Amino acid sequence: MPTQQQTTVLEVSGVHWASEKAVAEAVLGRRPGVLSVEANPVSQTATVTYDPSRTSVAELAAWVRDCGYHCAGQSVPQHVCDPAAEPHHVGAHDGHRPAASAATHDHAAMTVPAAQSGGEHAGHGQHEGHGEHAGMTPQDAMGHGGHHAGMSMDDMARDMRNRFLVAALLSIPILLWSPIGREVIGF
Repeated sequence: MPTQQQTTVLEVSGVHWASEKAVAEAVLGRRPGVLSVEANPVSQTATVTYDPSRTSVAELAAWVRDCGYHCAGQSVPQHVCDPAAEPHHVGAHDGHRPAASAATHDHAAMTVPAAQSGGEHAGHGQHEGHGEHAGMTPQDAMGHGGHHAGMSMDDMARDMRNRFLVAALLSIPILLWSPIGREVIGF
């Protein structure tokens, strides 16, 4: 039995039928290092529990593509995370451990590598070796096709809030003009 296991949710686009679900589960389940697989045709994902010493997210994604389905890696928000990056699992902190194990807790195991300590977070450092391929833009990943170009998350949230307020204000005259508005207000 493996001493270490991780679970990841992979994108598996193209699984539309129950028979395809069984194929994806059977093919992935027979691969070395894969402990369990649960494909979901509705969400187009597969939850895979695997032994990280025997396989990786990149190999799992390649095996999904070998099945004939599309897989970019983990099913994560691509405008925030890299789907091809390995998942980072940090151990539980002292608040979730019994007192005996908290006393023997090794803080060195939870240190952040020097490359990640300067404002960058896991999986989002400088990427090298990608050649001329620019990858997917955040707008492509979100399916928004050009909205919010070049905005930070705060700017994007402010823009969406402003759009909501404009839509709410413009809907008031329409509501008042409609039969429901006339009945409620009484004019």
